[in-house]
Amino acid sequence: MPLTQVIDYFNAHLEAFNPQASLRRHARFLYENGRVSAELAGKRVQPGQQPIFELAGLSAVAHDSHIQLLDQHSAQQTTDPLYFLSWDREDVIFLDRFLRVLHALHHLSRHGVDAAPLIVDVHWRHLQAVEASHGTVFEALLARLGLYPRQVVLRLSALRLLTDAHAHDASRSFHAHGYHLLAHGVPLDTEPSAWRQLLDAGVEWVTPEPHAMSLARQGRQHWARLTQWNREAHAIGLTVWWPMVDNPGDLGIVTPLEPTLVSGNLMGEMLDGGASAVSQRA
Repeated sequence: MPLTQVIDYFNAHLEAFNPQASLRRHARFLYENGRVSAELAGKRVQPGQQPIFELAGLSAVAHDSHIQLLDQHSAQQTTDPLYFLSWDREDVIFLDRFLRVLHALHHLSRHGVDAAPLIVDVHWRHLQAVEASHGTVFEALLARLGLYPRQVVLRLSALRLLTDAHAHDASRSFHAHGYHLLAHGVPLDTEPSAWRQLLDAGVEWVTPEPHAMSLARQGRQHWARLTQWNREAHAIGLTVWWPMVDNPGDLGIVTPLEPTLVSGNLMGEMLDGGASAVSQRA
């Protein structure tokens, strides 16, 4: 089915995301000039993504999604304003599913149905709002796109998974439906029992806490702590992903830590540069 027809279908059936949500009356998907976007609560929502590379060989193995919110005053790389507007439980459920489907539509428009997995967020407020059977509705929505849960990596807050029993149970439900799971921001001082807790929740991928890249850039004073974190994650069988490889030299800094995956602005520039070189030789 052409993507335009899929988008028309979803716009006509927004109640499938959550029939009790009032926000669905202020939402719609768009497809203009070959680009997928959306309008939601008066804001333009533009999806984007960044490739994630396997360190060995630097081949792209997944795509990390992000959002840009546009209005007449600014452009923001965050979904927070949308969640601030969605105080109602039913609207939070609708919003989270709507954004994930938006990313899936964008993913299809760029890569087709056989692309490497797509990483999308599951907001902690969505985990709170849905009582049980996490992943069931999103699975049905993916099926409308010709996609399966195994083609999606769900990003969840590591701190929520480690401190909130309901979030832990929700993660297990997602895992049972076949989704891959990423625990984002695992603390550098994680205890052995916490690693086992993440594994029990169905987590397969982990990223370190956000300031880890900054610590790695500072030099050897933090090296033992960073090395230990990576070693423990690998030892329990988790895939380690280091994002934010943004600056010249970052790849050389993180390589000794032996992450499985890396991503960042620097990696995107390397990919673009390689593509340009091929084009020039042709």
